[in-house]
Formats: sequence, structure tokens, C-alpha cells
Amino acid sequence: MKWPLLLAFYLCTALVFAQAPATWGIKSGFNLSQHYGTKGDEGDYDVNTGLRSGFIGGVFLDYAASEILSLRLEALYSMKGSRQKIGISKMEIDGLIQDLVRPAQMNVSYYLDYFELPVLLRLKTLKREKLELSLITGWAMGLKLHANHQLDGKVYFPGNGDDIELIEIRESSRLREVNMFDFSMVYGGSLDFKTRLPLSLEYRFTLGWDYLSLPTYEFFEPVELRNQTWSVLLSSTF
Repeated sequence: MKWPLLLAFYLCTALVFAQAPATWGIKSGFNLSQHYGTKGDEGDYDVNTGLRSGFIGGVFLDYAASEILSLRLEALYSMKGSRQKIGISKMEIDGLIQDLVRPAQMNVSYYLDYFELPVLLRLKTLKREKLELSLITGWAMGLKLHANHQLDGKVYFPGNGDDIELIEIRESSRLREVNMFDFSMVYGGSLDFKTRLPLSLEYRFTLGWDYLSLPTYEFFEPVELRNQTWSVLLSSTF
């Protein structure tokens, strides 16, 4: 239900600012993303998160409410995800949860690409002849366009006597069960250069609000994680 309400909010916001002077532009840059915030039992899992790098870019429309305040509507392609190293100390064997003779090791890569619709407020805090500094905050709604995950793992089972049996695991999926939508909070700032071709250098931090149910090994419950992204973008206004 919240996604129709968010879309209605975006449209109403655009209508409110529709009479304000508007400019448009393009932007592109790169993401560094990861996942955070597991809901799992920390006693059973040891999770180390790595970063995924990716592209971010698209178009934007600025409505100037005043000399210092503007509303920015964006449409972006944003590549997110993470790399996880998961150590698992317990698993279900013969219907019972048992300690493993050696922790299972899972190396998992998650790739999630979104069509993202940020709605941002930009507040100018410093203005010079050829340079302006602005603070940015707002919300973003992401629609999942493409996703997959790949897992390489090793599980150790008791063998004969003191022997340990190693089972190697290879799994992949298109993450069809993962949330189609992702709501995020956005924070950041930009430096606007008043040159012949106006340029802006922007940094933003996008913090996911929704938990994503991400799969690991098929015999284990999915991990509940959120998106978290750092972005650097270069843009130009026309």
C-alpha cells in the first residue's frame, strides 16, 4: 500500500512546484554499495560484508522555489549489491540443529540494479561568484530491474572416525523473491561550478529503509539486509 501513496506524494509535490522556474540536466557517476543490518541470530552467523562498485546515472529536473531552495526530481539507473563472507556454526542435521565440526564458509555476491526515483530538497549554504555549495536531503523509491546472486561455499560434515567430509556448494538465482521496491533516505551535498558549461560534483549517501530477504545456502534461512550506497556524481544543467 505504501508504494501507491509514495507515487501520489511524488506527483503532488511536482504539481506544487510546477509553476516555479525549472531547469533540467543529466548526471552520471559511480556507486560503492553494501548490505547491512542482519536480523539473524548472531550466534549462528558470522557475516563480513564487502563492497560492490557500479554505475549510477540518469536525468533530473530542478524547480527553484527561491534563490536558496529548490526541489529536484530524478530518474536514475543505480547498480547496488554487496559481497558477503558468511561463517555458519550451526545447521539442521537429521531434523536437529547441531554444531558443525568446522564452520561452513559461504562467499556470496549479490547484484541488484534499480530504476530509482529520488525526490530531493537542495539548500544553498554558500554562494560565491563561480561556486555554490548546496546540502541535499530527501527520499528515493527504487524499482528492481535486474538482480542475481552467486554462492561458492564449503560445508564440513563428520566422516568416518576422525575424518571430516568436505562438500563444495555452487548456487545462483535471479532473486525473484526479493522485494520489487526499495525505499531509501538520501543525504549529501554538491559543489556547483559556474563555468561556461555548468557542472556539479555531488556526493550522496543512500540508506535503504526496507529489509531485503536475500538467500544464502538453500538449507538455511535467507538473511534480512538493507541496501546502503555511497555515490559520487558529475552533472550538468541545460
